[in-house]
Amino acid sequence: MLKDPSLTIEKFRNGEESKYLIKSPREIHLTLKPVAQKKAIVVLYYNDDEHFIKTILLEANETGIWVDVGPNEEINSQILNSSHVVLVTMQNGTKLQFVCPPIEVAVYASHPAFFFPLPSKMIRLQRRDYFRLPVSADTPLKCTIPHPQETEIVQKEIIIMDISVGGIALTCKETDVKLETGEIYPECQIELPGVGTLKVTIQVKNLFDVTAYNGKVSKHAGCEFIGLDGKTSILLQRYIALMQSKLSR
Repeated sequence: MLKDPSLTIEKFRNGEESKYLIKSPREIHLTLKPVAQKKAIVVLYYNDDEHFIKTILLEANETGIWVDVGPNEEINSQILNSSHVVLVTMQNGTKLQFVCPPIEVAVYASHPAFFFPLPSKMIRLQRRDYFRLPVSADTPLKCTIPHPQETEIVQKEIIIMDISVGGIALTCKETDVKLETGEIYPECQIELPGVGTLKVTIQVKNLFDVTAYNGKVSKHAGCEFIGLDGKTSILLQRYIALMQSKLSR
């Protein structure tokens, strides 16, 4: 599990993203150039953000951006044919996110690559604006969701991939609750070791498939906390601060 914040797509409402936008082509180029120099990991979301691959930003200059293709030809073809592709990466603790202009096949350093022109705008988020704590296997967390059945309510535990003051990302298995985008799930519980138990209401904001390099696909759910009270928020912030201090040792 990477210690960096999870490279998920940030969702905004009511024009909130405007305060994080940069629109100067020169500034976009200069922001992405050091990312390419480090050959940093980027995530390409495609098929309406339902799938993604991890890859590498190879080059960024005034004309456009080159990204390494994935190992799966079928997935590469889907990316090329997707009408909506989003790139997310990190640069010195800042999350960068933008919608890619039309992608085409190119060659970079004698190897196949994706190429697209510089985007017209890019979201730049500082760590304090979005920080998500990745959950490792050493400190697992689960979200218990009440699941009504014919004769009783069954408590289903779903593994948490990352957690923030705004919400959680869940890794869903076939035997878990069948989550639906937009649905609200009240009376959920999250046990935070050494801190306490959160009692929360969550709303599923997006569902997407994650494709690993080995081709294995898993389903993830991005969820937002609804109506988080002050006491619960303090417990959550305390836990995140505790885990951050452990990771920095």
